[in-house]
Amino acid sequence: MILDRNSDEIDMNAFQTIVRPDSAVIKRYKAGDIEIRIHRRPELSSESSVIDVPLAATAHIEGRYLFEAGLERDDLRAMAPLMGMSLKELQADYGVKSFYGPVHISMYGEGSKESLGEYHGSDNEDSMIEFLLSIILDTFDEIAEPEEIQNPR
Repeated sequence: MILDRNSDEIDMNAFQTIVRPDSAVIKRYKAGDIEIRIHRRPELSSESSVIDVPLAATAHIEGRYLFEAGLERDDLRAMAPLMGMSLKELQADYGVKSFYGPVHISMYGEGSKESLGEYHGSDNEDSMIEFLLSIILDTFDEIAEPEEIQNPR
């Protein structure tokens, strides 16, 4: 997904899994004219979502929320009662022992959601942040290196 800096702002009602732009921000970066916010386990646009987002990055230009790249996984504890299944049954269906399904990479922008498939990278948070930053830089064709903003706002 390549976006123009003049793209429309993200519609918070378009998808239940869009990250709220000021929720659980742990770091901020600046790359050219893009402000990038890193979110750890943020609130989503819908409180009824059965998706867990361990980490996401949102891109803002001139105060407009234009893009999100996130690592998402199904929350099996939330899904089980909705599907009328026990957690153990759902874990068996997913082939996992944890409360979550596999991590997938999702991107939101210009009114659409795009999946890049399963995330097979490192579980190290710094590595995941670098991965999400690279998606944002590629999406906006930005060549400036992101610099962390200390003591934002």
